[in-house]
Amino acid sequence: MSFPLLLFFTLGYFLVSETDSFYRELGAIFCITVICISFILLVKSYKLKSILLVFFQWLLALFIAFKLFFYYTFDTKPTASSIFVIFETNATESSEFFKSYFNFSFIVILMLCFSICIYLIIKSLLKEKAFNFLDFSITNRAFQISLIGLILVSGYMLRRSFSEQSIVLKLSESIKDYNIAKDYYKEHLAQSINNDIKITSQTKEEQIGIVIIGEATSRWHMGLYNYNRKTNPLLSKMKEELYVFNDVIAPDVMTILSLEKALTLSNNKNPKAENNFSVVQLANAANYDTYWISNQQPVGFTESTPTIIATAAKQQQFLATDNYFSTIYDESLIPEIEKVITSKGKRKLVFVHLIGTHRTYKKRYPESYNYFKGVNERTKFKTDKSKRLVNEYDNAIRYNDYVISEIINLVKKQHKNSFVVYFSDHGDEVYDTIDFVGHHRHKGSKPMFDIPFIAWFSDKYKLKNSRIDTLTNYSNRKYNAEDFIYSFSDIINVDFIGNDKSRSLFNINFKERKRWIKDSLDYDRWK
Repeated sequence: MSFPLLLFFTLGYFLVSETDSFYRELGAIFCITVICISFILLVKSYKLKSILLVFFQWLLALFIAFKLFFYYTFDTKPTASSIFVIFETNATESSEFFKSYFNFSFIVILMLCFSICIYLIIKSLLKEKAFNFLDFSITNRAFQISLIGLILVSGYMLRRSFSEQSIVLKLSESIKDYNIAKDYYKEHLAQSINNDIKITSQTKEEQIGIVIIGEATSRWHMGLYNYNRKTNPLLSKMKEELYVFNDVIAPDVMTILSLEKALTLSNNKNPKAENNFSVVQLANAANYDTYWISNQQPVGFTESTPTIIATAAKQQQFLATDNYFSTIYDESLIPEIEKVITSKGKRKLVFVHLIGTHRTYKKRYPESYNYFKGVNERTKFKTDKSKRLVNEYDNAIRYNDYVISEIINLVKKQHKNSFVVYFSDHGDEVYDTIDFVGHHRHKGSKPMFDIPFIAWFSDKYKLKNSRIDTLTNYSNRKYNAEDFIYSFSDIINVDFIGNDKSRSLFNINFKERKRWIKDSLDYDRWK
């Protein structure tokens, strides 16, 4: 039973960079080990002891493997937010996430973690009575009371001194917080009609609006933002028609934590806004026909926050199926969008949720977009792995360029009062500033926060909204996408009680404010 403790002591010495964290982890594992051993000693039945031995060994191995994975990959312990996100991650994302970060070294670590557990299972299968050393019963009442006391003391120490290192406690706290958050979202964001919305003025003109929400797309790899590769050949051709904003950041590097702010009144300093509502509900209140068309699976292990926001739309469509081994490219959304914008109805707002450039990158584009080869000179860390992943990411960006441009062209062909806005939930680090690929809060780097934000407006829209002409002067505004709901209300010309036009990227009254990330870090002072 002490093997997982010894294994973490050996491997953790090299993987846990902070000495205090290392000893606290050891303390937490020691307490859990003592509790497991004490339980086994208290049981009288040989059979039940054998079952508990294998079960506790498996449980400890799982805890150790989980911890070592985070320290090995992200140089940090598992946090409440990372566990929270797991609840909302679907099976496809989970499998792609672990495949992305698994390598030979960690497979060896994983095998070591579960080696004793596997040995015990094999031994129990080969012998009828494999664990003779368990064939005893403690009848001494004083010793039994001592064991119970040891369990209570270890549990107390675990909660008092090692709660941050205890996955069990973190998991229980995360489940509690998750359920509270989920109830909050369902109460405020799930219904089509939200009585907290008090509209003070609006236009009632015919209009088609498209809001495209990207996935894991960093402007660091976009030719439209001066990347050294031609990853945006189509959007670059129509650049004169676009309003490209150069300094927009995501509120978080995790999809769930980012979109819950970008699509609602919530923000970093006010994560659970009173009388909260979403952009979808605001569009409903303004008498738009609302649609949510997504290429992401609608559920994780439970219903996800973006899905709850999507349920407020009058019509929803999720292209991704339960077949986790299938790949649906984002171009599959285009015919569905066309059906909506060419159907009857004068006021339509379509929210499009792409799979974008989400890892695994090579699954995000067809073979015909396997365009980039060789090593990009701009890649900071040059290895065979970085060469492959940078090329795959850039190919995915180039394919994403095609999808975005096709949607804009589709709307353009309607010759109506219309607009298209595109931004990504967050970016990805792809060996740009650190030796890492993907996104994680602890690893957080600027490419993870720096996102594209692009707007297109039809000629008819511009005629009705002369202020749009001034947007070229706004391209370098420092903006946090957590304020998107205010920009959105500006675009659709809807005003409501509580609206703050100084938070709208498109408004003449815009005021730059501190852009908080990672709870209390000022992005613009972060190096």
